Amino acid sequence: MKYPCLVFRQRPDNTNAPSLCMFHAPAAEIEAWSTVPRLSAEDENGIQRARNDFKVKSIKAFLQDPRNTIPTAIVLTLSAGSYVIEESPDVQGLSFIEVDKVNKGKIFVVDGQHRLYGLKLFNDAAAVPVVAILDASDEEKAFQFIVINNKVSKVATDHIRALSINFTDQSENFDLEDRLRTARLSLHRHVALVGLADELNDSPFAGLVSLPGKPNPEQRMIVPAAIEASVAYVQSKKFKQLSDDDAPFEFFLALWSSVKALWPQAFVKESKLLNKVGLITMTKYLTEAIDALATYGGMQVNLGNAADVQSAVERVLLLQTPEFWTRDWTISISDTKAVRDQVENALKAVQQNLRDKEPWFQDVELIKNAAAA
Repeated sequence: MKYPCLVFRQRPDNTNAPSLCMFHAPAAEIEAWSTVPRLSAEDENGIQRARNDFKVKSIKAFLQDPRNTIPTAIVLTLSAGSYVIEESPDVQGLSFIEVDKVNKGKIFVVDGQHRLYGLKLFNDAAAVPVVAILDASDEEKAFQFIVINNKVSKVATDHIRALSINFTDQSENFDLEDRLRTARLSLHRHVALVGLADELNDSPFAGLVSLPGKPNPEQRMIVPAAIEASVAYVQSKKFKQLSDDDAPFEFFLALWSSVKALWPQAFVKESKLLNKVGLITMTKYLTEAIDALATYGGMQVNLGNAADVQSAVERVLLLQTPEFWTRDWTISISDTKAVRDQVENALKAVQQNLRDKEPWFQDVELIKNAAAA
């Protein structure tokens, strides 16, 4: 595959520095002829971290807005012999770079793997800007990965606020804050996530969040504060696999998508699972249980992988029942620490009962008429 390109030296006075090549190519083609070398026990020469499904989905969601583009180039390293460059006979300064998938083991993505995957998921033909480091040594590959991933500076909140004020186009009724929201950047972070939880097609809470001015208010049983507090709890755990800004929210959605798939009968207005206490306590219970599985239970769980999260939830819910949330309780439900503590203790009691093959409600004080059940 051949692409027009620009070849140059950033440091013309230093021949030890590698040459660079700039071009663009369809996402699917780049994936076909390049490799993402992952650092693992099996491959100590790898450099990239594990693929994070949540980051990839976040990039695809960002591109749903037709105004949004990703101008930031991905960085590739091309080993000697993995490419051919020819100067254009017609245009001075223009060259052509040719690569072949037979050499993909020598062409590494050292930065931008999730941008590449996200663009491809959005559209195979999406154009990906590329900066290629030519004739890169193994040392160069590792150096570039470390530097690029440790030198990134986030934009300060006050800077975003100033841009939002100064760059709003009132004539077209478009707002920079609205566009930042599609990128999941907001001055009011959790408020934006509540909106996304209600609007995203693949969200388990789509159309269920109680927001003013939304259609079908009678079916909107989830208060926004429940989602805000639940996501905040996941963030507070500071899992390394969820260090990206969007990852705790995506983990939260994956968690509850699995619950909804397994317990559809509990996703009704009468269920206590979807009130504030239920949503928060169940998020905490599942998150801690999955963490324990990964730490002590011998289960390989990548918290940034949707399939792993789904498998872990399925295993945890083997020792829970949706009936707990649909039965009458002995207490009035209110969002207080005392009530949350009682619900958490009840969940632990249900878990022990099912583990010991006893009736799930045995000695669960929260359940009304448990003895007659």
